[in-house]
Amino acid sequence: MTSISAKRGATRLIGWIGWAGLDAIGRLALLTGSTVVFSRLLSPRDFGVTALALTIVTVAAVFVGSPFEEALAQRRHLRMMHLRAALGASWAVGAALVALSIPAGLLLADAYGAPEMRLLLPVSMASVFFSGHSDIATALARRLRRFNDVAYATLAGHVVGIALALLLALLGYGLWALIGQRLLVVVARAIILQWRIGFLILPGWSSAHVGELGRFAGYSFLARLTESVTYLVFNNLVQIFYGVSTLGLVNMAMRLIEPIRGAILGTGHNLAFSFFARANHDAARLSRLAADVVSQSAFVTAPVFVGLAAVTPALLPLVAGPGWDEAIGVAICLSLASAMAVPSGLIYTAFSANGRPEFSLMSLVAGFFAMAAVLVGASALGPIGVGLSRIAGDAVRAGVAIGLSPRHLGWSRRGRFDALSPAWLLAGLMGLVVALAGAATPALGHAAQASMIVGLGVAVYAALLAVFARPVFDVFAGHVAPLLRRR
Repeated sequence: MTSISAKRGATRLIGWIGWAGLDAIGRLALLTGSTVVFSRLLSPRDFGVTALALTIVTVAAVFVGSPFEEALAQRRHLRMMHLRAALGASWAVGAALVALSIPAGLLLADAYGAPEMRLLLPVSMASVFFSGHSDIATALARRLRRFNDVAYATLAGHVVGIALALLLALLGYGLWALIGQRLLVVVARAIILQWRIGFLILPGWSSAHVGELGRFAGYSFLARLTESVTYLVFNNLVQIFYGVSTLGLVNMAMRLIEPIRGAILGTGHNLAFSFFARANHDAARLSRLAADVVSQSAFVTAPVFVGLAAVTPALLPLVAGPGWDEAIGVAICLSLASAMAVPSGLIYTAFSANGRPEFSLMSLVAGFFAMAAVLVGASALGPIGVGLSRIAGDAVRAGVAIGLSPRHLGWSRRGRFDALSPAWLLAGLMGLVVALAGAATPALGHAAQASMIVGLGVAVYAALLAVFARPVFDVFAGHVAPLLRRR
């Protein structure tokens, strides 16, 4: 019976990962396709203006549903009234934010010389109602371990939202298409996820039930708020010190890298949290589990982003077309920053599952100051200074994850470093080899060069694993071989 249960658990986990992978690949393809269209219809200034509006909306959305998702997902005993009260509170905050966005849009239009902001901001702010509902529905789905439904709703929401946004762009409403993409995706995802999980969540009010979400909701809110404020300050500092056109270049680089980073971060956190939370009553078991999960995931995620950095000089021109060359260096920096932040981020997931979300908040604050200092100090370097600031911020976050006191999780600093460093080293060696190969083949077209770099990167990394990390290679081969035999 134990063997059968283990096999079923493994099958279910592989199914979750399969859906998560399909979601990530599908979203990347959809967002890349929309970027191909938008980059040829809109100017860097258009991207910069919409980036300012969407950054403000991203920060505002934190006040709506984000405070509740983690608290609801980890709560030991959850009643429907907790969900209804959380939704009622989020909608009340959302209504206030939409009202405030009207005068804010007028002020920003004058401040930035962008009259479009008068309407762009209030319309895009309407998405917070649906993002709040979506966050709360996601919390319920995570508790029910309905990860397939979360992935399905996310991918389907992107299909619907991006299709409608592209229609707007082709009809000549370019700025509204960029704003509409976020709004329409959020609306579609909320509706589809609510339908998939089969539980109708309606707003209610109970200060007692909201209060029971307590400390965890507070720290989760502050962590999400810090992330969003960092994004807001980042965009505004880029606009102030580098100009709105550079902000458009940065936005293009982020459209290439951030969908992959966001998908892997979200999927990894949700899956790992569900396992860590069930082991948090046994500190020794949790530390062993965290070490295994962080190490194995680092061997997967680090090469993804290092490889993405290596292929960016060929990939970004394919996606964006001519006129975006200065975005290449920024995108490379964003990829390398992600190679540090994404694997180490699961350490914060383990702390959160153990009831210590404040450490993620602490690292975000430290990373914010590092990012801002480099962003301002490196402004004379031009757009590449923006990319270096992101490397600095994410390097600090990774350093904090490794340097936190062992007493909080029973996992030594050396153990955390050893879980991450082999993957970083092997991924770095792979990236160096394929980057040199890309630089040595300038005669190839962008498409051929990108294909060559990807194929070579997979082969080189597999060889490095086989030689220097044989147990990891055997684990990966054990998962891949059955899939190949089915074909």
